[in-house]
Amino acid sequence: MSEAQRVALEKKIRSSPHLEGLQPPELRVAYDKLCDVTPPAPGSTFSQETANGVRVEIGITPGATSERTILFFHGGGYVVGSLASHRGMVSLLGEAAGMRTVAVDYRLAPEHLYPAAVDDALSAYRWLLDGGTAPGSIAVCGDSAGGGLTLAMLLRARDERLPMPAAAALFSPFVDLTGSGASLHEKAPEDVIVTPDIVHAMGRAYHPTGEHKNPYISPLFADLRRFPPLFIQVGTAECLFDDSLRLARHAGAAGVAVELKIWPRLPHVWQIFAAELDEGAQSLADAGRYIRNHVK
Repeated sequence: MSEAQRVALEKKIRSSPHLEGLQPPELRVAYDKLCDVTPPAPGSTFSQETANGVRVEIGITPGATSERTILFFHGGGYVVGSLASHRGMVSLLGEAAGMRTVAVDYRLAPEHLYPAAVDDALSAYRWLLDGGTAPGSIAVCGDSAGGGLTLAMLLRARDERLPMPAAAALFSPFVDLTGSGASLHEKAPEDVIVTPDIVHAMGRAYHPTGEHKNPYISPLFADLRRFPPLFIQVGTAECLFDDSLRLARHAGAAGVAVELKIWPRLPHVWQIFAAELDEGAQSLADAGRYIRNHVK
């Protein structure tokens, strides 16, 4: 990342509406505006379908195969984020992997509390399986809360004896809603997107009773045995930095193959700014290669 790119992005984010001072409807509009900066891959086509009652968007880039699928869950703390906010990022990931993408428009808090998001995620995964997509032809991916949702869905799928997908790729995953990582406060001066207050507020919105150590809410505390291989990317300028480090250790101790990539000085989910950061495109290409190497 050039210094000019870093400064320009930080200035843009800091000058955007303060996310902590908005109610969910206004917050979602502001978040979509902030994130919808990366256009889809040239020549991409999109169609929407209903997957067991859940709206999904299917993306196809030129040369991508429909026989292999990236199932993608967007981030946003379970409160914000949409198909629109992540369309460019998901499309570029699909292009890098050479696969179709299925982005899931799961229900958001506080209107829909836990376990609505996990139910929707599992419904979308079942829809792929029921439609004849082989589990070995699926990679499940997500950023931030979408990364946590990816793991929660896999936990439900394993516990309900569904076959596991080939791999999972996580971008700056939010996997500890208790906020127990030291980086939550240590990295706060560097993080231009996430703050400790945002983490706690979104946790309360998703599950108001505060039982955030539930492994289906905070997969960092889950038994991850028999999970598929995990690919994790995280930047050093993130409040949630420790979520990724602890997740990698925890998964590895459970016998899960893990590849952790740490990117210096990059903000939370920098991949969504791929049009403005060289490292955004580079990291999506890196994730695409990983997925290609694991999906049949």
